[in-house]
Amino acid sequence: EKLGEAKVLAIFGTGKDKQIVGGKVETGSMAKGGEVKVLRRGGEIGRGRIRELQQNKAKTDEVREGYEFGALLSDIKVSLAIGDRLETFHTIEKK
Repeated sequence: EKLGEAKVLAIFGTGKDKQIVGGKVETGSMAKGGEVKVLRRGGEIGRGRIRELQQNKAKTDEVREGYEFGALLSDIKVSLAIGDRLETFHTIEKK
């Protein structure tokens, strides 16, 4: 189930399996600990998890639609680029 979507506006740092990015939430919200898909030109290029989230240089658990944020993304195997989209989601198991 899709929770929110954001656009990557800046890349602040990259390391092994983690990246620090800045972005703006365009729909829904972004939440700390959430799973994220990385989309480029409409196609999925990777997945990861939001390890840390900041808004106005203060740590937060959630950033809502219309606000900018900084995020530490972990378990990402691809290099993000400005303009990529981040889609947060959680998996629901059908019974």
